[in-house]
Amino acid sequence: MRLGALLADTWRAPSGEVAVDARVWPRSLRAQFPGARLRESWVGEGAAFARYASAGGPLFLKYLPAGWRDTRAAARLEREATYLRDLAPGCPVPFAPLLHAARGVDRPLAHLLMRDLTDATTGWGYFTDDAAREEGLRDVVRLLAALHAHWAGPGRAALSGEWVWRPEEVLDRNRVGRWQARPGVPDLPAAQRDALLDAAQALPALLRDAPVWTLVHGDIHAGQVLWSRADGTPVLIDYGQVHPSLPGEDVAHLLALRLNAGERARLGGELREIYADALAQAGLPLSPAALRAQERAGLALNLLSTARQTLRRRSAGSGGVAEALERAAQVWSNDTAT
Repeated sequence: MRLGALLADTWRAPSGEVAVDARVWPRSLRAQFPGARLRESWVGEGAAFARYASAGGPLFLKYLPAGWRDTRAAARLEREATYLRDLAPGCPVPFAPLLHAARGVDRPLAHLLMRDLTDATTGWGYFTDDAAREEGLRDVVRLLAALHAHWAGPGRAALSGEWVWRPEEVLDRNRVGRWQARPGVPDLPAAQRDALLDAAQALPALLRDAPVWTLVHGDIHAGQVLWSRADGTPVLIDYGQVHPSLPGEDVAHLLALRLNAGERARLGGELREIYADALAQAGLPLSPAALRAQERAGLALNLLSTARQTLRRRSAGSGGVAEALERAAQVWSNDTAT
């Protein structure tokens, strides 16, 4: 964080267009939500967060703090705001309503203000035993099925521009030659390097075998779901990574990157069956062979994107997703061997 950027953002906070401080809102937010009182705030890995009480109900702010200059983080917030504003209201998957959003005109800063669901919901940490956690995972895959079926079916007409799947761009970005020439790839552990090059080599055939596409959440795990205290309805949150892709990308992300080997062996088959049933009930029946092709292609996409993130963070001098890359490479290699 540069001192000049911090001072400039702090100076502009009360009159600027975007929130950069939990305690100092820009003029537009103060006018639209007068009297909001801060309850708590904290800084996460890719954004900062704050909760407020207001006359109109509880509020939840996601923003980039003063001094941050993270163009990727700003783009994620802008993408999430666009999805929540333009697309989510037409999808049957419950979400936290967007109330306000802004992006900096001359700085990579952004915020979005949503209805705060904290007091009306519980999260993954509320589950105290394996049976409850396993039922929670069943809810997660049912939400994924509803999301995927909608955007592959009745919601498709609303998708244009950045929301349309373009496999040719994905293939160009993941050409084997590009990976071989990318700095940092030769320094990866041999098993990870071999797995990502193998996935890149296999990708064209995998995408041909999995033609169904949709909008995917992009970072699905149990922490991205809240459950209503009133009736247990699950709510899907955190859409900063939502993008057009194969349904199998989300499925593979959940099973391969978010479950450990024991959980995957114990629960994977049942979760796949629940997902397939929910998908069919929502209007997108896929054969067992099509679902296997989707998950295999989705695993390749996860492996390649995780490798890209790992290399990017290493070049920036930070860690983060190396463990996810190791897990994705291991699952890919195991699946290839069977």
